[in-house]
Amino acid sequence: MSSLTKNSLADHSQYPADAWALLSPQLTPTRRERMLATAARRTNHIRLVVQDVHQPHNISACIRSAEGFGIQNIDVVTLKTKFSASTVARGVDHWVDIHRYDSVPECSTALRKSGYIVAAAFPYGNATVLDELPVNRPLALVFGNEHEGLDHKWKENSDILFTIPMSGIVESLNISVCAAVSMYSVTQRAKKDMSPEQYYLSQSRQQQLLNQWICRQIPTWPEQLRRLRDAPNLK
Repeated sequence: MSSLTKNSLADHSQYPADAWALLSPQLTPTRRERMLATAARRTNHIRLVVQDVHQPHNISACIRSAEGFGIQNIDVVTLKTKFSASTVARGVDHWVDIHRYDSVPECSTALRKSGYIVAAAFPYGNATVLDELPVNRPLALVFGNEHEGLDHKWKENSDILFTIPMSGIVESLNISVCAAVSMYSVTQRAKKDMSPEQYYLSQSRQQQLLNQWICRQIPTWPEQLRRLRDAPNLK
C-alpha cells in the first residue's frame, strides 16, 4: 500500500470489480452516460492540497472546484484545524478521493515519492508566477488557510513557491478563489500540452472509479450484488 493511499478516505479495493456492470443498469441512461463521461475526464496529473482551511464553505468551495475541473485526488493537511468528511459540501465527497495527513513533511514526502512536483502558494516577490508553473510533470498545488496562509515548513518541503500576480490594491484572494484560479490555469495548460493518454486516467483506473461511484450511490450495494450474482441468468 502506498504512502498516499494509506491516508485515503477511499479504499478502492473494497469495491468489487463487477459492481458497475451489475448495478449501473439501475441508473437512468442519462445518469449512466454522465458518470462514464466524467470518469473519462478525470486526472491524477494535477492534485489539490489544502492545509488548515478553517471555514467549511471555503474547504467546500475548494473541493467542489477540484471536482469540477476533473481533479480526482485532494490532500488535506491538518496541523491545527480538525477535518472531517462532513465538512465537505454535501455529495461532492462521493466523487473525489480525499487523503489526510497530520504533518507537512509526511504529505510532501508522499507526493514526491509518487512523482509530483510540490508547488506551494506563497505571495512573495521572487515566487514563480502561476502561468509559469511546469505542467509537463504531475503537479500538486498547495494552499494554506484564510488567516495565516501556509505553514513555514512548506518552504523547505516544496519544489516551487508560486504566486498569482495581482494588479489591484488588494494583495490577496480568498483561498477558494485562489485555488480555483490556479487549478483552472494548470489544468487547461496541461490538457493543451499533453496527450489524452498522459493527462487522463487509464481505462483500468476509470473502471475502478465507476465501481467506487456506483457503490457510493447505492447504500445497499453488498446485498444487491449478492442477489444479482445469484440470479439464474448469471449462472
